[in-house]
Amino acid sequence: MPAGRPPEVVREKVDVVGPGLVSCAVILDRELSRDEIARFYLVESAERPSTLDFEVAGRVIAWECRREDEARWRLALEIFLVKSFRPSAGGEPMPGQRSRPAPHSPER
Repeated sequence: MPAGRPPEVVREKVDVVGPGLVSCAVILDRELSRDEIARFYLVESAERPSTLDFEVAGRVIAWECRREDEARWRLALEIFLVKSFRPSAGGEPMPGQRSRPAPHSPER
């Protein structure tokens, strides 16, 4: 199934839950499909946070982290979302995207 249009964040919420800890959530403009959620969780990460540190439920993606790491985790989420909606290598472009030109091979 081809990837749908990437969701947009319509609201963000950050609550302090303890000394130095925050609970964060982003609310998306639509729910992710099962395939989109699966693709999100398949994005690999060499270090924390990983996609498994985020909880997807309906239109909400939530996580908890140290207060000083909040911006890094939010950026990681954006990167994971972009990667999960990127077309697979050699696949068709998503709606609204141009296809990539074929690599140029030098003539001999």
